[in-house]
Amino acid sequence: MGRSNKEDSRNALKRAYRDHGKKMLDNIRYRAELYNNMTDNPEVALLEKTLCLMDYDPSASEPTGIIRFFENHLWTHEPRGHILNMYGKEFMKTSALPFLLFDFQKRAVLEICNHIDIGRDILIDKSRDMGISWLIIGGVLLYYWWKPDSGNDFLAGSRKLEYVDKKGATDTLFEKFRYNLYRLHPSMFPAGFNENKHDNVAYINNPDSGSYMKGEANNANFATSGRYKAIFADEFSKWEETDGQAWTSMGDSSPCRIVVSTPWGMGRKFANLRFSEAIDVLTFHWSEHPIKGAGKWRGEHPFKKSKDVWLSAWYLDECERRKDDYLTNIGQELDIDYLSSGTPYFDNLLLQERYKETLNKYEVKEYDFEKIGNDEIQLFEQYAGRIKIYKEPVPGWQYRYLIVADVAQGLEKMDNSVMYVYDRVEKIDVAYFVGRVDTSALALILRHFGYWYNNCFLGLENNNHGHAVLDKLKYSYPFLMHEMDYTTIVDLENIRLGWNTNSATRPVMCADIRDAVNENVDGVIDPNFFKEAMTFIYNKNGKPEADKGKLDDRVIAQGIKWQLHKWLPGPRKTPEKDARFEGKKRFGGMVEGNDTEDIRTIWR
Repeated sequence: MGRSNKEDSRNALKRAYRDHGKKMLDNIRYRAELYNNMTDNPEVALLEKTLCLMDYDPSASEPTGIIRFFENHLWTHEPRGHILNMYGKEFMKTSALPFLLFDFQKRAVLEICNHIDIGRDILIDKSRDMGISWLIIGGVLLYYWWKPDSGNDFLAGSRKLEYVDKKGATDTLFEKFRYNLYRLHPSMFPAGFNENKHDNVAYINNPDSGSYMKGEANNANFATSGRYKAIFADEFSKWEETDGQAWTSMGDSSPCRIVVSTPWGMGRKFANLRFSEAIDVLTFHWSEHPIKGAGKWRGEHPFKKSKDVWLSAWYLDECERRKDDYLTNIGQELDIDYLSSGTPYFDNLLLQERYKETLNKYEVKEYDFEKIGNDEIQLFEQYAGRIKIYKEPVPGWQYRYLIVADVAQGLEKMDNSVMYVYDRVEKIDVAYFVGRVDTSALALILRHFGYWYNNCFLGLENNNHGHAVLDKLKYSYPFLMHEMDYTTIVDLENIRLGWNTNSATRPVMCADIRDAVNENVDGVIDPNFFKEAMTFIYNKNGKPEADKGKLDDRVIAQGIKWQLHKWLPGPRKTPEKDARFEGKKRFGGMVEGNDTEDIRTIWR
């Protein structure tokens, strides 16, 4: 980063503030003269209203339509004194600034209006503080509501009711609406409008046209109580728990859904829509803002591994201010970075790199399976098969391989069952299975691979449906993981088999797999593990889990793998067979019926 670049940008930033301040002063004087003329001469008022109601004409000598409405009649609220001071000393006694549209904001206005008019969904992702919420609520929706024709009914929502409407709080959606409504010239008001009668909490009615603006907080049935010309969902990425249901409900109530947000991780509905290619997208990065991006240049990021990004004096100051949590704070609030935003458990930028590295790195053979009789399976080659094999077993080793599994219910539209086979010598997964199968089929798959890979130990989660698989395996496969603190002689009827994920074991399991990923020693060859891990987050209670509607089967399986790997004895060449054990059933590494050996002596 050159010192001259930053100095030049800082000087450009000061000029940009000063120049915009002069434009606003000129506009304020023009508005004062216009409003005086509208008061003195009804024909001027009628002409002004007519020009605002016209279609926007980019070739006209002066603005028409909604752009004129913005630049002659609308305002924004700026309470931050240091910014007002940058505009000029004339602004230090007022927080109301004329809404003069920057080019990117003009583009946003026209695109949003076009989508409202044709009835088409649109998503807007943005850097923080780009004026988009003010633009939509205080401008676009007010413009339609104010028009004399009927049918301009709108719904505006946010994640909590306190962000939808609270009288006097200009950060709520409805106060943005009122902030501009009550600053309009009296001749622009609906003739029959009465504040006490038509302005209610989260509901403002136009008595002349019958159009209204209604507000609602996030819920599973959002928007189902009416039909609307358009629905605006603010900060949609932060709508917890019910964002998917709310999106569906909106679609039944309006042809135009406008969802706006800074990013909040990869697991929410907003991110799914953003990368689905099924919705029109507008992106507004801070570098498009003529003040924030004043004097911008391309260079190396001071905190992130990025060598060719937009930088400016304003941006670098913001990065310095937010550097205590730069990955999340800068990525989320400034860079529109979905991977580092939200509350990710893993380093998602690292996961993205690992995903790309793994995607075509390993040549695997693909198989599926079929049952033979009641208790065997056989594999057959299958394109896009659910079983992937990278390397077949190397004979002559004990404890070289281990198998782990996370068990799903196996029903349609549910999570997957996952199996990984890990080579502890080469420290890499050598086979894996991902798919929806019933517990009986999964037990056969696990047993097949367990015997094939040198009679290796098998560990699977015993929560929920894991019990059913363990019940099917405990008399047919001898080498099953059991709880590490079990200190009595093995009892086939009472031993607690498998890995139990609970409040004590989950943090250890998750932390260990995160360390393994960070240190690149996890041995994962399944690229979709890294994609799945990108939506593994801290929930609002601080618990690591899959984001709402996402899967964590691969993450849990890999976490169990690391625990089993830690506790098993080290790999060793297979010893000579002991005649004492010939023909006797073995379980968990012990001879059944041996009353002298403690299980810990075998396990560790």
